[in-house]
Amino acid sequence: MTKIIADVYVKNATRHDPLLGDDATTFGITTSRNIANLAVLRLNHMPGVSARLVDTALEVMCGGYVLRQYKLPGATRDVSVNAISWDDSEAKLDGAVANSATGQLSLDADLDEGAGAFGAVVPAMRHLRLAHAADLENGDCVIYLGIPRDNRLGGLPWFDVAVVFGDSGRGQEVSAGPDAPAPSAGPRYDQLPLPEFELVRRQDGGQDNAQPGAGR
Repeated sequence: MTKIIADVYVKNATRHDPLLGDDATTFGITTSRNIANLAVLRLNHMPGVSARLVDTALEVMCGGYVLRQYKLPGATRDVSVNAISWDDSEAKLDGAVANSATGQLSLDADLDEGAGAFGAVVPAMRHLRLAHAADLENGDCVIYLGIPRDNRLGGLPWFDVAVVFGDSGRGQEVSAGPDAPAPSAGPRYDQLPLPEFELVRRQDGGQDNAQPGAGR
């Protein structure tokens, strides 16, 4: 998948032509469609891998895991992986909700088969997502692999996420759990310089219980 994604980005950046009406939207749509179609053509030849289109969206199944791929917003690789949103569509949200649900593992066999029933355990968090972005000018991309989390009530969109291809241009993204704070949009308040102000004597004499000579 990383090879398919990287190759598609380079090819689409090469043929991108604003004079023909291309923009960031056409770049993103074309890239996503190319990745999905090529994955279906190539991955189904691999043992134990099933790739299909579900309402034009790519779904890859292997070893009990379900993998989908999504482009991060913008036309540059310098974008936070936490900028992704799952509630854009029901299909995107389903995996995050399923991973966030509590409960027992699902088995592919009946328990009366004894130990053999545990030969094909479906992982509790079996939904994985590839999130990717690229520079429109040259096609250089970064690809993340993560476990999506239902964050509609707050927190980050990932249980865990890591770079698996390329460089984000922002330094290594830090994997974080759902209770970690969201990335700051500016400097922290404790990093700002303290304002300077002058103490002056009250002109009205102050309150009845104020001490003489007390500053304001």
